[in-house]
Amino acid sequence: MFPTLNYGFKKHELPYSIVIAKANLIVDGTISKVSKNEYEFTISQFVKGKSGSKIKVSIWKEWICDPRIKELKTGQRLILFLEKTPYGNFSPINDSSGEIYVENDSFINIFLPKEFTNPKVLKEGISMFLQTYKVYGDLNDRFLQNIYFQSSKSIFEIYKMKEDNTAFKFLAGNSALYPEVKYNLIPQFIN
Repeated sequence: MFPTLNYGFKKHELPYSIVIAKANLIVDGTISKVSKNEYEFTISQFVKGKSGSKIKVSIWKEWICDPRIKELKTGQRLILFLEKTPYGNFSPINDSSGEIYVENDSFINIFLPKEFTNPKVLKEGISMFLQTYKVYGDLNDRFLQNIYFQSSKSIFEIYKMKEDNTAFKFLAGNSALYPEVKYNLIPQFIN
């Protein structure tokens, strides 16, 4: 008889609305060089933040509940959600969540939200989200307590935007997971 071990390992998933809020840099580009602990990344488009066109990105350590989708190699296109490290390079937020593989202008990660239909829709949705919401609270708190979203748009504007972009619809709906979403109120005019 062999005992069955069930360690119940599970990755602590961060919602993409939080990943976007935490990111110093969200970029689209390709790997230009891979070394032991980091890779050089050539940026073709900035979605959030600014830096030089070439940056160093730390390689996160894989584990049983968070394996890498594909081997990192020169020429691989990625969309990255990055935090700046104290050493001056960047690190993907929440490991695999911060590193999205792109091939033939589509995503190869089957675990991504289905609303992230392709890179163009995702990047537009992220831009719409950043123009609409500001996030307040401690984004480094493991349980994400006391976080709230402040919208610069009315509920009606957000509804229309959700109809225009599936990634924004997912991200805006995802922000509703937090205790408080404060909306910009449309001024009421009384005659």
